[in-house]
Amino acid sequence: MKNLRTPGGAVNEGPGKSDEMVDGLREFLDVLRSGEPLESRFTVRTCKIAPPPEYDGEGVRRVRDVLAMSQAAFAAFLGADASTIQSWEQGLRPPSPLACRLLSEIEADPAHWRKRLAACLAGPGEADGSPPGSGPRPRSSRRARSIGRTA
Repeated sequence: MKNLRTPGGAVNEGPGKSDEMVDGLREFLDVLRSGEPLESRFTVRTCKIAPPPEYDGEGVRRVRDVLAMSQAAFAAFLGADASTIQSWEQGLRPPSPLACRLLSEIEADPAHWRKRLAACLAGPGEADGSPPGSGPRPRSSRRARSIGRTA
């Protein structure tokens, strides 16, 4: 590596972390090209992630009750439609694996998710997605004209 001057005037000498990373990647590429088993030169770890637990209607309701939320509020928190939560709880549709993973995370640490829920609560006028304090959104002129018309 060349000697480089930093903005403060100090000289940076010797190989840095980026050089070590590049060297490591080159070594990895050489092993891949040679056909040599990766385990002979590198530590290789394999892990298996357990699938999320399945949730039936009663399980979904139990998680929602842990957060003390209505179906509509729970749906808004999850970014889903209230009809989706209702269909899960009635057993008409099972939650997706992604939703099941989130439900299991909520059950594992309800206190954390109550804090997250509190952080997501919007004040008056903020529920439309506008930044806090931005006030009501201006209406388009077409919308404003249609309000003034009588049928």
